[in-house]
Amino acid sequence: MMETFINRIMWFGFSTVGAAFLGTGILFVVLAFVTMNADIMGFFKWVLLIFHWGVGGISLLLSLAILAVGLKLRFSSGKENPEVSNAN
Repeated sequence: MMETFINRIMWFGFSTVGAAFLGTGILFVVLAFVTMNADIMGFFKWVLLIFHWGVGGISLLLSLAILAVGLKLRFSSGKENPEVSNAN
């Protein structure tokens, strides 16, 4: 009973953090596209582009990893699920 409760809380936590990183990644990728079309000084523009693509890419990769762990917690458990075993 308590193990199921902790598993659900951890799954919800991983899903929430993964969604936050996904939103951050999408935001910074959009900012990178906006920066590419902006009329900014050359060096400063490249610094901004590297920063936006770096933060966006790392955030997207982290979101994939965190969501994968959360989904693994959601769909795999140590005990056999009676709903799944009855379907076979």
